[in-house]
Amino acid sequence: MIKRSFKQVTKYWNIIVEGDEFAVNYGKIGTIGKVQVKSFESELECMNEVEKLIRKKLKKGYVESLFDWDNHIYVNDPEVGPSFLTSHPEYQAFFNDDFYVDCTEEYAPFGNDAGADALDMYEELIRKDSDLCYLSYAYALIENWINRDVYAPEDWATYEYAYTCDQVIVAGAFTSIKLTGKLTDDLKAEGLEAIQRLKQAFEKEDQAIFEEVYERLYTFPTES
Repeated sequence: MIKRSFKQVTKYWNIIVEGDEFAVNYGKIGTIGKVQVKSFESELECMNEVEKLIRKKLKKGYVESLFDWDNHIYVNDPEVGPSFLTSHPEYQAFFNDDFYVDCTEEYAPFGNDAGADALDMYEELIRKDSDLCYLSYAYALIENWINRDVYAPEDWATYEYAYTCDQVIVAGAFTSIKLTGKLTDDLKAEGLEAIQRLKQAFEKEDQAIFEEVYERLYTFPTES
């Protein structure tokens, strides 16, 4: 994976290249900025376009600079959805199977409707509140969707589609890591419990998938 960063007075322009794809992230310094992912027929075609874009930036007065990749917030290209190119390095390291950026697999964190919607809403809110509490917001989303107060999982246990509430909690945990590379103890604990409940809600032959997701999340280090 190639990562390069450029800046011009108050603006930055980053590019991450992997194989035949690249992602550009640009905006005012100190902001999340906009993101665009592009795919090509070959790695050569991709690199030719990358070099072309870099030359254009240099002509406009941009200079290559250091960038704090670990303390940046990573959001998706809204036209593409989840991608490793638009994920925090910690997410790439711990969840490096395509399953964890799959937007069609029902059991993937962002593959079901609830998880995908939650990810979009987190990304929208994080632009306004960089100190967002992911667990509190997950509860707020659930409250809004089921139209009742929520203080603990027991509050949605009797809801007809309780499993969708658990999918929101799981999505919250994975979103926190995907966007920031960080996970709090309480969000991890609730995420693991939600995975266990989802495991029981689906067919027995599919439970191994949840066991693998549980193990991956369990091994991710937290911050208190």
